[in-house]
Amino acid sequence: MRSFALAALPRARGASRNVLTTASASIQPLSVRRAFSSLPTLRPTIQASTSSVFRSPNPNNGLLQSFAPQPTGATGGVTLDLVPKTSLTAHPSLSGAAQVRFGPRPTMARSSRLVRKRRHGFLSRVRTHNGRKTLQRRKEKKRSVLSQ
Repeated sequence: MRSFALAALPRARGASRNVLTTASASIQPLSVRRAFSSLPTLRPTIQASTSSVFRSPNPNNGLLQSFAPQPTGATGGVTLDLVPKTSLTAHPSLSGAAQVRFGPRPTMARSSRLVRKRRHGFLSRVRTHNGRKTLQRRKEKKRSVLSQ
């Protein structure tokens, strides 16, 4: 509220204009001087780029070592890991490989399917008025499956 009252006064308006012009004059040389970016240029150059935004997972920087399985237990030097370190189960963001899927898997547990049948199945549609209307609409459209 106070800023509105000061803006209504002619002296305050004139003073604010002077402040704005001096501030913009001091800001302009800063923008000219600060013409840099921390991001690398994406244009092709003659020189080979040594710096990159993303670090590549090589054994020297220790990124892969933090995800390597550590031997545990009283077995001494014997590793009980059945999966080799070079398998596809390595961390996908570190290996650089795309996500690998080995065919369809059941994403829902058996109990979840039963819950879905209980909520959206044929018998629940028959029990309620709106469910019977849904079944009627699907019959009129000649749907092969009336409900889930």
